[in-house]
Amino acid sequence: MFLTNLVKGALQRELNEFFQAQRRSDVSECVITKSAFCAARKKLKPSAFVELSNHLLRYWYRMAHVKRWNGLDLRSVDGTTLRLPDIQEIIDRFGQMEPANGRPVTMARVSHLYDPLNSLVHDAVIEPYHLDERSLLVKHLTALTPGCLLLLDAGYPAFWLFMLFHERKIDWCVRMPLDGWSVVRAFLAAGHEDRIVTLNPTATQRIECGERGTIAKPLRVRLVRVLLSTGEVEVLMTSLLDSEVYPATAFGDLYYLRWGHEEHYKRFKSRLEVERWSGRTLLSIYQDFYAKVFTLNLTMALTNSAQKIVDVIHSDEKHPKQVNVTNAICTMKNAFARMINSINLERFLQTLINTFARIVEPVRPLRAYPRNMGVRLHGYHTCYKPCT
Repeated sequence: MFLTNLVKGALQRELNEFFQAQRRSDVSECVITKSAFCAARKKLKPSAFVELSNHLLRYWYRMAHVKRWNGLDLRSVDGTTLRLPDIQEIIDRFGQMEPANGRPVTMARVSHLYDPLNSLVHDAVIEPYHLDERSLLVKHLTALTPGCLLLLDAGYPAFWLFMLFHERKIDWCVRMPLDGWSVVRAFLAAGHEDRIVTLNPTATQRIECGERGTIAKPLRVRLVRVLLSTGEVEVLMTSLLDSEVYPATAFGDLYYLRWGHEEHYKRFKSRLEVERWSGRTLLSIYQDFYAKVFTLNLTMALTNSAQKIVDVIHSDEKHPKQVNVTNAICTMKNAFARMINSINLERFLQTLINTFARIVEPVRPLRAYPRNMGVRLHGYHTCYKPCT
């Protein structure tokens, strides 16, 4: 329970505040020492948090009103990197990035299978830095089932990957590089807006399919041209061939939903501050990573319930309102500690939901801010943890 409590600061202070909230006492006292906690955490498998998150997801999708796109379960996959402590045990497992100017930096590559309509993480992996995003995507395949529609950005297109999706009956929509595939170049040159084409595997692609354990054969796909508000052109490739059920005009808005995955990573890295690791061992890295995935999932599940209240209260206002997720995450701090001794858990959760629903932000359409691109390796120093 303590590890799910958004641990960011000095370990002893975090422990003191956790037990102060749990005991509802007026003074923050030392109940458990940090050395006792570090000894106890060695007995806890990180998979405990994975099982908790999976249980939460099964319950939520069974009981809640689930948002879908045209009857399909929408999923997206994207990767990012996390800065890790420069400890030899961790370096041996995850490896390092070697900048052109500067010393090596210990990094991990992360991938989340995400539901952008319901804001929940279905699967999360943290792997060595040298692995690419496609390899991490393969690890998510067991969490994908027929009836899912997978959104991918331009870093993922590969013929062998499309064949894996086809064999598992997983639908997909991916943004294509404009100059990397001959079918895309021909599609643009011909000025088509929407066209079904056949991908014929090359000799190299046949070898890649063999290495990945899939069969290389011609594959029918659909190309859709999307004109952005900036005047730029995107080409989407999809397995959804029925133009009557899935008209070309719907794909621009569909692919835009993938932006929710970027917002998710902003919450995960900047709001939960996952890189403020609570320990300097390999086990603590896995524990912190999966504990924060679970905490974020629980927060978003409660936020979804709060949003239904907000939609009713603010239904007649000019701009629709949405729950302030940053405030919701802050509210979750020490909620787990109070939950332990809660006599009426249902009432406690409803109180959290009502609290979330009171702090809202207007949704203003067409508002956009330029992305600040570039490498940023500020990181967090575990020997100088914040006191607040």
